[in-house]
Amino acid sequence: MSQSSTLTFLFTDIEGSTRLWDSQPDLMRSALARHDAILRSAIDGSGGLVFKTVGDAFCAAFLLPTGALKAALEAQLNLANENWGGMDPIRVRIAIHTGEAA
Repeated sequence: MSQSSTLTFLFTDIEGSTRLWDSQPDLMRSALARHDAILRSAIDGSGGLVFKTVGDAFCAAFLLPTGALKAALEAQLNLANENWGGMDPIRVRIAIHTGEAA
């Protein structure tokens, strides 16, 4: 049997991304690159590890819940202050879960 640890996970996705891709594909390409940079910076800077990305979704793990909370807050503040170049601001849902991982 493997040993398990308690970790905190952070999961994100862009609200309404399918609609945005359908209506503004060129703007979404550049917006997604800025979104990814903002999230990676917040996660890396808060001691997290991105272990998976799919489309506009991020999955990250943290040893401490405070790191995940710090990353979520920093990401939301930076996303809110970003100039999205002609599109409405991108809204990102962030969920945080703490539990055992094997």
